[in-house]
Amino acid sequence: MPDEPAIPASPSPAGGGPAPSDAGAVHDLVRQVIALYTERILAERRATYPDDGRLAELMERQRACIADQQRLRSAELGPAEVERIAAHYAALHARLTAP
Repeated sequence: MPDEPAIPASPSPAGGGPAPSDAGAVHDLVRQVIALYTERILAERRATYPDDGRLAELMERQRACIADQQRLRSAELGPAEVERIAAHYAALHARLTAP
């Protein structure tokens, strides 16, 4: 599934719309992606026959998002890195919410 949270070397918001430019908006976008993973994790746990592999994969991706969220809270990121994270999460959010 193409919804990997790992940040690409260069932004490519493949249909993800414009990425937010300030750290607060980017943090909110990452929070939204974490919430989408939470929904998927809960749905998998509630499934009649949960797929343990899929559940582990979703939880790993959610943890990566949480790590990115923590990085955004640090003062160590420059504007270019914030922009790159923004582009990645805009594309990821678009993929996760696509019908």
